[in-house]
Amino acid sequence: MAQKGGNLKRFILIVIFLVVVSAAFVLLGGGNLLKSAGTWIGGLGSKAENMKGKIEEGATSVEKKAEKVKEAVTSGEKK
Repeated sequence: MAQKGGNLKRFILIVIFLVVVSAAFVLLGGGNLLKSAGTWIGGLGSKAENMKGKIEEGATSVEKKAEKVKEAVTSGEKK
């Protein structure tokens, strides 16, 4: 029976701890920290989109070159 009371007490203390930590985070300017983190992550997203575009352009040019080589090889075999 004492074990059940210990679990309840532990749960209540953990809840109180989480409330105090979250209140301290808000009071110490946690909103600004989250805002700056969001801006940073957004910047990474735009950089990823730029890299995706460059990779797609490179893949397109490689595909075009491969088609030219394929055409050259097939036309060379017919002669």
